[in-house]
Formats: sequence, C-alpha cells, structure tokens
Amino acid sequence: MKPVGVLLCAKDFADKTEFQETYLVLLALKKYGIKTQCITLGDAQHDVIKGLFLSCENEEVHCVTESSFSAISEIISLKESVPESLSALILPGGFGAIQRLTTLETHGNDYTIDKELLTLAQEIYKQHKPLGFISQAGVLAPKLVDADVRVTLGTDVDRAELLDGIGAEHVSCPADDIVINLEMKIVSTPGKLSEKSDGEAAAGIDKLVRCVMEWIK
Repeated sequence: MKPVGVLLCAKDFADKTEFQETYLVLLALKKYGIKTQCITLGDAQHDVIKGLFLSCENEEVHCVTESSFSAISEIISLKESVPESLSALILPGGFGAIQRLTTLETHGNDYTIDKELLTLAQEIYKQHKPLGFISQAGVLAPKLVDADVRVTLGTDVDRAELLDGIGAEHVSCPADDIVINLEMKIVSTPGKLSEKSDGEAAAGIDKLVRCVMEWIK
C-alpha cells in the first residue's frame, strides 16, 4: 500500500493546535499499520520538525522516541510530493492551514490557495483517492476539489456561515465524530475546534483515519 500524505502547514508549529492534531493523525495511522509521508512547505526544516515531535512534553500529546518517530513517517517538501505515490492525503488544521496556504484573511470568500497544494489535492481527487480535512483545514475543501462538498468546522455558527459563503454545506458535528462524502471520498472532523473534553478530538481523528483506511483497502 502506498503511504498516506499528511500535510504540515506550520513553519514551527507555534500553533499548538495544529501540532496536536498532526500528531494524533500520525499516531492513528501508525496504530493501523499505514505508512505515512509528512509533506512540509518548502521553507520548513526537517530536523526542526522532527525535534518538535521528539521533544513534545504536555499533558495531551506524549513524547515519542526518535526510533519510533522514524517509523511513523518520512518527511518531504510539498514541491517533492507526487500524487501517484500517495494513497490519500490528510490535512490537519490549526491557523497554519489558513495563514500559510490561503489568502482568506485578506480576500475573504474570494481567497486563493497555494498552487502546489492545489495541484496535489486536485490530482489526488481526480484519481479517486481519499482526502481528509481536520479542524480549520475544512475551509480548503470546496476550492481544492472545485465541487459542492459537505464539510464540518464543528458546531460554531460563524464558521458555518464562512463555509456557506464559499459554496460548501456545513454540517454541525461534535469533535468525536466525522462528516463523510461517500462518493467523493472526502471526510472531515472538527478536531480541536469543538473539543469539550480530553480525548474527543483524538476519537474523531481516529474515526477519520479509519474511514480513509477503508477507502484505500
């Protein structure tokens, strides 16, 4: 089975939310025996990213040893990514997904998306491979696939209006659940956006990974 791509949007993971969601994705993929490939933006330093995973010390995300992290994922740049070499693509959220990959903050509903990501995601979609969106990364879904899509940004009304404004159907969803577009092979979960208690985001991300896993079997 080809690896599942996991996009790392932030340069230094200053946004703790994105780091935690990314880690939970990698952990779930490893649990189910799925090979992964982390995809970074061009200016991200691979040794810095590995160091962040190895030195993680907080109550919600536990450390991994260097050997186990090496087993979790290889790291390549977005420029190096090839759609044909991936079985699926998962995009964790956090503000990095919005700030570094779109012009949403300055152009609103008329925002554009990083061209390299747009090309990668659209090719994966055209090849009928799964796409997974977590947390704020869900904002990217309708423009990445250029189609009407059901997606969740949790239970926040303002976020629902944002998706409505760009042609997507927002589905209110708790952090421990997912929203599925079966024929399109697109799945999303709120991640940390709607988490009300510890473990909910992890449960939702685990469901998302299992859904992707079923599609790529």
